[in-house]
Amino acid sequence: MLITIPDEVNFLDCTLRDGGYYTNWDFAPELVSDYVATINTLPVRMVELGLVGKPESHGYFANVTSSKAEQAAAGLRVKACVMIDAKDVLASELPIPLALTHLTEGLVPGHITTVRVAVHYSNLAACRNICTELSHRGFRVFLNLMQIDAANAAEVEICLTEVKQIDTIDVLYIADSFGSMKPARVQELIGRFAGRIEPDIGFHGHDSRGYALVNSVAAAMAGATWIDCTMGGMGRGAGNTASEQLLPLLTRLETSKERALLEHVLRHFKPLRKRYGWGSTAAYQFAGSNFIHPSYVQKLCEGGALSDAAIIRRLSDLRADERMSFDNEKLSALMAQDIA
Repeated sequence: MLITIPDEVNFLDCTLRDGGYYTNWDFAPELVSDYVATINTLPVRMVELGLVGKPESHGYFANVTSSKAEQAAAGLRVKACVMIDAKDVLASELPIPLALTHLTEGLVPGHITTVRVAVHYSNLAACRNICTELSHRGFRVFLNLMQIDAANAAEVEICLTEVKQIDTIDVLYIADSFGSMKPARVQELIGRFAGRIEPDIGFHGHDSRGYALVNSVAAAMAGATWIDCTMGGMGRGAGNTASEQLLPLLTRLETSKERALLEHVLRHFKPLRKRYGWGSTAAYQFAGSNFIHPSYVQKLCEGGALSDAAIIRRLSDLRADERMSFDNEKLSALMAQDIA
């Protein structure tokens, strides 16, 4: 079947940010160097270099500054962005401008042109001042609506109203945080936003149910003009839409460039996947189908001691009000049950 994708679709590779959930945001210099060289040959519009404002106990790419960006990605020929977690700003007792100054110390427009703001859909209105402040500082602002698949029709309509009141958003992302969406749901959500708001629409897929690639295609066909991907699909939980699958499917990627991309993935990300084990499994599928935070599965999978069946049994013990937010104490309780 012929897939028709608009020419204006932009691809954002977020390997160093989303993949960091497995490596604590540390990547070998050789991998980063090869990654930059590979990206420069691909039809990728933007690269997400990591997070900002995370603790020093996290790795290099968990608190990206402009100087770090210049050092790590000096030869990068495409635009770069970083992500900030809205709850880190909103949790501060400082006024939002001062909280942002504290969290984004060392970050100025230049090598990094864009800041992505990750926010739970129910907190969208509280992000207005965050987006405004970042825009005033000279950054483009992309806003990722997290866990939006759990929103009902009325809540989605509220989000639409609230987005219209934030005039500093350049791209609004629909994020399939649980990996729960089917293509029809992706098209429904993007169709509701596209044409009704000024910002472009983006899509960030997760592969809990094995739908990341087909959902990304569905998003582009429904009007999304920004699509996320990662090398080898490396990302939180089951991972993301794989760059080496998405780009050849939706672009006229030359054979030589596709080969180089695949070789890059095999050289650097196949060993990481063997070590960390991301990818759709029965446990991730169960979590995705039931709106369970993917970090529960990721943590329960560590060490390989638990089977998928054992993990599913543990996940089944989570109450409905415990499933969407990850909690270390609850994780410990689930692990202790299995030991008992």
